[in-house]
Amino acid sequence: MRKIYHNRFRAMGTRLYVLFPDLDHNHGERVFNKIKKEVERIESRISWFRDDSDLSRINDLAAQEPVELDDEMLDILLVCQTCWELTDGLFDITLRPLLNYWRSMDPENPDESKFLQVKERTGQENVRIDEERQALTFDQEGVEIDLGGFGKGYALEKIKEMLIEKKVNRAFISFGESSILALGDHPAGGDWKIGIRNYMEPGSSAYEFKVRDGSVSTSSNFHLTDGGSLEKHSHIIDPMTGEAPSALSSVSVKFSSAVVAEMMSTAFLICSDDNKIIEVVNKYQGMEAIRVNYDTGAPKITQFHKT
Repeated sequence: MRKIYHNRFRAMGTRLYVLFPDLDHNHGERVFNKIKKEVERIESRISWFRDDSDLSRINDLAAQEPVELDDEMLDILLVCQTCWELTDGLFDITLRPLLNYWRSMDPENPDESKFLQVKERTGQENVRIDEERQALTFDQEGVEIDLGGFGKGYALEKIKEMLIEKKVNRAFISFGESSILALGDHPAGGDWKIGIRNYMEPGSSAYEFKVRDGSVSTSSNFHLTDGGSLEKHSHIIDPMTGEAPSALSSVSVKFSSAVVAEMMSTAFLICSDDNKIIEVVNKYQGMEAIRVNYDTGAPKITQFHKT
């Protein structure tokens, strides 16, 4: 009888599902508990929602004084800064004030004056990282960092390192279908097949990635209502306009690095310039990206591969 272990727990606002096709219960349980402990450690450091997190401490103090960063936090913020530069500002970790603004306002009657005040406090150029002193400061009051478009990918990257160290050669890890790690080959042989849901046809896929030792991350700006229709959900903000993208779309990115896939799925969802997406994809060997647009009902798929 084939050994198989699976389990799940809640983390980072969703459920993390773990599948180890080759491990018995005792071995799988030991690895699972290590994963859970590591994800909880990461969440305790970078969660915007936890008042006791290291990120909250940075947000509370960095406008008044330089905040010392340890090696891990410095690396995290430098990676985010690099992605911000690479995407010409599309990936931006300072947009939480705008997200909170839109959640508090009637979208039909926004307060333009307040919107402009909030928007002035966003932009990653307001975040100053001193690499030599390992310190961070904000240029003004009201700036906040939110690592929501980074965290799940980072957790998967750390899980992958742990599994390789523990010689777990085959695994499937999923953060609520939005961020997925597929390690090794599928139990039936070949690559893991990761389907991107077709929201117009329940139970079917709009697209399918073939993945081995890599990740797929999906970002979208809508949710499915109880009535089966798609409704705009403003949880991703365009840093250029300060508003959520208007198109009903999802973007999925496949790449060997889970954290890169996570950040790029966010940036590409905002990007309306296909040539810019192609330009970024061409910088990463093996990266694939798709956009699924539902504005006309039936999904329209655009693929982006290295040319």
